[in-house]
Formats: sequence, C-alpha cells, structure tokens
Amino acid sequence: MLIWVLLKLFLVEGILTGATSQLTSTGCGITKGCFRSPTTCTSGTDCEYFVSWLSDDDGGIVFSMTGSDASTYIAIGFSRSGVMRDSDVYACTSNSDVVRSRNSVGNENVPNQPLKGVTNVTVSIIDGRIECTFTRQASINDNDVTYYDLSGNNKYFIIMAKSSGTFPLRQDGSINQHDDRVYNTQLSSFEDFSEGNIPDLTTPTAVTTTHDNKIASTGCGITKGCFRQPEDCSSGSECDFFLSWTSTKGGSTRFSMTGLNSATYIALGFSKSGKMSDSDVYACTSNNNIVRSRNTVVNVNDPTPILKGVSESTIRIMNGRIECHFTRAGSLNDDDANYFNLTGNNTYYIIMAKSRGSLKEDGNINQHAVDGRTQGRELISFQTFVEVVGEEDQLALILQKSHGSLMVAAWILFASLGITLARFYKNIWPNQHICGKPVWFVMHVLFMTLTLMCTVTAFVIIFVQKRRFLEFSEDLSGLLRFLHAVLGTVVTCLVILNPIMAVFRPHPGEPRRFIFNWAHWGVGTTAQLIGLVTICLGVGYRSARPLIAGLPEYLFWVVIVFLAYHFAIWLLFQVQSCMELRQDITEDMSQESTSQMETEQVEEHSRKPLGYSTMVGLLIIYFIGALISTGFLIFAIVTVRVSSS
Repeated sequence: MLIWVLLKLFLVEGILTGATSQLTSTGCGITKGCFRSPTTCTSGTDCEYFVSWLSDDDGGIVFSMTGSDASTYIAIGFSRSGVMRDSDVYACTSNSDVVRSRNSVGNENVPNQPLKGVTNVTVSIIDGRIECTFTRQASINDNDVTYYDLSGNNKYFIIMAKSSGTFPLRQDGSINQHDDRVYNTQLSSFEDFSEGNIPDLTTPTAVTTTHDNKIASTGCGITKGCFRQPEDCSSGSECDFFLSWTSTKGGSTRFSMTGLNSATYIALGFSKSGKMSDSDVYACTSNNNIVRSRNTVVNVNDPTPILKGVSESTIRIMNGRIECHFTRAGSLNDDDANYFNLTGNNTYYIIMAKSRGSLKEDGNINQHAVDGRTQGRELISFQTFVEVVGEEDQLALILQKSHGSLMVAAWILFASLGITLARFYKNIWPNQHICGKPVWFVMHVLFMTLTLMCTVTAFVIIFVQKRRFLEFSEDLSGLLRFLHAVLGTVVTCLVILNPIMAVFRPHPGEPRRFIFNWAHWGVGTTAQLIGLVTICLGVGYRSARPLIAGLPEYLFWVVIVFLAYHFAIWLLFQVQSCMELRQDITEDMSQESTSQMETEQVEEHSRKPLGYSTMVGLLIIYFIGALISTGFLIFAIVTVRVSSS
C-alpha cells in the first residue's frame, strides 16, 4: 500500500512530469485535499503556502507542503478554534526533520512535544524553500489529548506558518516565531479526501485561505515592495506609515498596510502628479470594510467612486492602529478612467493618509489629521519590488522641530541657569540690585520665565500637531513615545505650578516661609530632572527611535554628556559653597579679637564675597557648556531631513 501511495504522489504531484516543484494543484478537490494561498496559485513554485493530503489504508494521512521563502521551516497546525492557541503543529525544518509543537493559551510556542505517529519523512530545500512530505497517523491509542484525531468526521481549521530565518531555529532544533501565517475560514475533515472513499463523495473543493500576514520589513526590496515612514522603522507596530505589495497571478497586486494611531482609517492613494487632487484612494476603515474615494482638482474628497477590483480583504484593529490586507486587480475592462492601471510600465506616486477621528455617517472617510499624510518622492511601478521612504508632512515636521527646539532651550539652557543662580549665587552680588531687587533674583526670574514660556509654547505646538494625547502601546518604541508624552505633560504642569506658588509665597521671616522654600526648590528641581529625562526619550536611542525621524543616534549621548557635565559643575559649586561657609565661620571668630583698624580692613576686604572670582568663573564655564549643548541639539533638530530611497 505504501508503494501505491508513493506512486500516487509521483503521478499527482507531477514529480515524473518535470515540474519545477514536486507539489502542484493537479487533482486538488478530486483525488486529494488541498490548502493553498493565494487561491489562484497552481504549484509550490508560485504559492505562498501549499499543502495537500490524501489517506492511505493503514490509518495514515500523507501530507505534502511547501511555501515561498520558507527556508527555515514550513509548518501546518490543526486548530479547533481557528486561532494559534491550543493548535497541534508539525513543522518541517531546515534540519531535514519534522518537529512537533503546540501553542498554549497565551499563544506561546511549547516546542517540546513528543513527535509521535509520524513516519516516511522526506524534506528537501529547493530554491530557498522547503518541500516536505510525511505521513501522520490519523489517531493513536494513548492519552495525549493534544494529538488531535483526524479520523472520521472530526473537523479542524488549518493554520500554516513559515520562517525564512528572521527567527532562526532554537538550539534544540525546535521552531521559533514565524514570519508569516495563513489560516482557512472553515472547518475541514481530512477523511473527506480519502482515496478509498472518493467514488462515494460529491466533488470536493479546494480549501480557500485568509491572509494574516505579519506587516514587517522582512523581504522588502527582495520579495515585496515597501513604502514606509520614517526610514528607520521596521514593522507596522513602530512605523507612522507602512505599506507592502506583492504581485499575484492574473496581474493583481496584494497590499498590506498600517500606521500608528490609525484607529479610524488607513488609506492608500495612487497619484499621477504626486498631489492629492485626482488620486485614486482606497481606505480600510474601523467599520471593517474598504471604501474607495477620489480627490477632486480642488482637493475635496469625493466618496462616490464605486469599489471595484478589490478582493480577499482582511481588517483588524490592534493597539489603536488598523492592519489591512487586500488584493486589487491591476486593471479593469470598463470605462472608469479613475481606476488607475497598475500593470505594465505604468508608474504612480504613493500617497498614504490616516485618521483616528470619525467617519462620515455613510461610512466614508473624513479629512485626515495635520500629521496624517505622507507621500513618496518618486514615481514607481507596482510590478517591481522597490523600497520607498515617505516624506513627512512639512507643516507637521516644522511643528515637531519647533517643539523639540523650544524644549531643549527651556530645560538645558534657561532652567539650568535659573536654578543654578537661585541655588548658589544669592550671596555673590549682595550690594548690587536691578530695579531694587538682588541681581540673582532678577536673573532667576528672567530665566525661569523664559523656561515657562518655551515649555508652554512647545506643549501647545505639539498638541496642535498631534491633535490628541498619544495612546499606550505595548511595543518598546510606542511605550517610550507614550512615556515621553506623559513626562512632558508632568513637566508642563510643574513649570506652571511653581510661579503660582511664588506669587502666593509668605514674606521672608514669616513662620511658613520655610515650607514655600522647600516646595519651590522641590518642584523646580523635579521639573528640571524630568525635563532632561524627557528630552533623552525624545531624541531616542537604537530600538527606541527618535520622535523626529532622522535624528542621529549620537544626540542621545550629547544629552547624557550634558547631564554628566551639569552634575560635575554643580558638585564644584557645592564644594566651593562649603569652603566659603567654613571660611566665613573662621573669619567671624577671628574678628572678635582684632583691633578696630583690623576690623575696618576686614570689612573693606569683604565687600566682594569670599570665592567671588571662582564662582563667577564657574558660572561662565557652566553657561558656555549649556549654550554649546543647546545650540548643537537645536541645530541638529532644525537641520534634520527625512531622506528618501
């Protein structure tokens, strides 16, 4: 019987016919069951996923499977619920073996499942993809409830996954996280396609699939085209905009897109001119559907175009952003001049937009936010797999740069000088006044007023640009962006609170004056420390990308160096202050035994406080360091450019 099954595989799969792939759709739904993606593919050569199965007379089911770019593993899972958790998974790996795993309720892979009931394993790697055949017993006589019984009328959802090395095999040879996966939308019985029962069955059909692609930069420029903004992002969870496309059989193009804070819609437009006017727009909305619109010459959205040529669409909302996949026909045989032909050498500009506002009553899209649009700088063909970086909206970029520059000036220059003067310089100019107020006080008020003005202005600017408060996100980059927003809000509240306290402060000598002194010092110092930390989060570092795309990574270290410089100079200030205090005490004791002449000489000498020159010199050094750091950071922020590939 085994010989007959192997011979059947040779005949059905086309091994003896010289096909590029040993796995083909010949016989699907007639002599064998099939699961393939996309549904129009015909063999393992042009299918993203392909698996076929047929039964033998020994209670086994022979599976043959492959997948494009499945160079590390190709896996099939049987699921009772249609999701990854609690699925029984069998993976053919680049180690030329089959491993079994199970996904737990928390969707974590449990790799150390005993491989049982699997025989006749054949694994080969052809043109960078694994082709695999193995026989699995439909059922076994033991108490393993995770070994699903494929016999009789038992039905399961099929899930397939693959990896091209983004997540390599574990050291023990078990599989790691997949790059991509698909699943079918209906329960399937594997004995419906039993060879011995075919004459008694109505003609079965091949199982169709639903895409659930992971939106990431893996394969960009090689196996798919990509458009993203900013340039240094690598996945849908951290990109402001991300789009990928692949060509399918029949001239269609499959698109996958998402964007941060796109909870209402994420839209893709094809433009001949690079402008919104007369662009053909497809928007995936929070209503779980795709709407088509067109921008007129006066840039007013016209939602009247009929949605056509779009199929195999899936939409889901994750962490405040829409992830969307759909297939669009390259061209149509009708008179719709606004349905742009994506086939051949036709080229277009890519325009993307998003919103987290609200849809119109009829479900069509409204205007996007100020920072809710980006576009490519060059015409591209969707028949090629190129990488394109989107331009950031110029107004949004100007507002972001203004916000960053004002915050840097506020907390690295003005606040640092204002707090330093109040902390260490109250006794440096005791006999000098400006408008009847001590010099240190006037300068302190001046610098802290500038800090207040810059901070509040920057806070208002970023809300004008974002039009919202950033939402919490579980990924590292999104989490740090959210933390930056929270800390920035705290700093703004503190910098407003401190001058209000100062207006209502008790006069010197009053009993409760010390409470104000400590509160004023605590609020100001806390605001400065949080402000500097918030700037660190804003410039970003490595996986925590900067909030303004394109900022060089070394700016993080510029801020760190300033912090070290700040605390080093403050330590010198503190040491000098302690030395002055000790010297004052010694001179006070010596003055009690001096003559009147000596006392007058001491008073004459004391007109300039002890350590005056040292303290003034330290202040100049501190000012120069803060000014250079501020100027360098602001220059980097203002001159940063969003590059395009």
